Amino acid sequence: MNSAPNSTTRALQRCKNGFLQLELGLVSPAVFQKRLLARRMADITLDPSTTIQREHAGSVNTIDIEEAEGRYLISGGGDSHIHVYDLEESEREERRVIKSIASSHGSEDSHRGGISRVRWYPFDNGMFTTSSFDSTIKAWDTNAMEVATTFDLENKVYSHAMSSKATHGLIATASADPRIRLCDLKSGAFTHSIAGHRGTVLSVEWSPRHEYLLASGSTDNRVRLWDIRKSSSCLCSLDLHNSNSPPLAESNMAHTRAVNGISFTPDGLYLITTGHDDKMRLWNLYTGQNTLTNYGTMIRNQFVHSLSPLISPLSAGSPHYVFHPSDDRSILMFDLLDGSLVKRLTGSYGRVTALAWRPRTQEIYSAGSDHDILEWSPKSVDREDALRAMADQDTWSDSD
Repeated sequence: MNSAPNSTTRALQRCKNGFLQLELGLVSPAVFQKRLLARRMADITLDPSTTIQREHAGSVNTIDIEEAEGRYLISGGGDSHIHVYDLEESEREERRVIKSIASSHGSEDSHRGGISRVRWYPFDNGMFTTSSFDSTIKAWDTNAMEVATTFDLENKVYSHAMSSKATHGLIATASADPRIRLCDLKSGAFTHSIAGHRGTVLSVEWSPRHEYLLASGSTDNRVRLWDIRKSSSCLCSLDLHNSNSPPLAESNMAHTRAVNGISFTPDGLYLITTGHDDKMRLWNLYTGQNTLTNYGTMIRNQFVHSLSPLISPLSAGSPHYVFHPSDDRSILMFDLLDGSLVKRLTGSYGRVTALAWRPRTQEIYSAGSDHDILEWSPKSVDREDALRAMADQDTWSDSD
């Protein structure tokens, strides 16, 4: 008697049937793409066939994948070193080993403390920026792996952010100084500081919708929104209770403990925040109100570092997910809008410190305190089919 097909076999068959329906014109390209993306997202798991060679001698604190090609990953560690990886290395092989292709070893201008955040320059993978607990932010030339500019903030730096939309070239900083200082990449100097927080700023993010809109989270339990063009920059302090208090009322607090994570949705209409109260909150930025979405009680978030939830790309008609690293060595995958727990991703031997998204193949990469970087990918959909679908997505249209 033949055994029943397992879940992977059934999923592969569904994927093949989907391509057949597309080729026969039974479904529109847009519908097919949404179904494929939703299926891949729901099936994501630790990929045992991919190994990213361990390079850091300490915790991997931060990672980022460049947007220009979606090919290169950069990592920063507690050992003060930086490494660059080519994610397309041995991509077609059954068992992949991805090695560092460049590092900051030997650079005279390297950081002298642990790296707190790495960021690719949004428009060109020829440059990236780093912040460190040694109180500096540095801009690097990728090809030479040399420092082009250094900003000394004279305070421990927990994070920094560059806008993926704006042309102003400003780096926003989150540091032990309650002020948020803005660094100008064009001039290599500080432009100005924006004040309002009363504690260490742990996280900052630029809006992907409005180039001058900045969000910040602090140990004062507050999340503030800023328009950096205005002399009175702070627009509001978010209020978890949705009271009718003034926008900048002292009673307004976004969390009951320190706020160490902020992420905008890709369309810039919502903001996700997370804090040491082990809560994640979703905010409607049109109204400035807490949506009161309940993400349950499984989140563990107690370390003093910047921790950004990862939001999957938004597509009309497809599920929207948010991934939250948890102190219990897991990654929690939630439905963004209704708060339900979709799955708990396990497999890391250390605390998960950072996440990065690779859009072309719907893969997630995680950094950990165990010195490792892991790849999480959809297990039940053939990689070749996925690459084919993603390569074709720009030419698909309902009118085909």
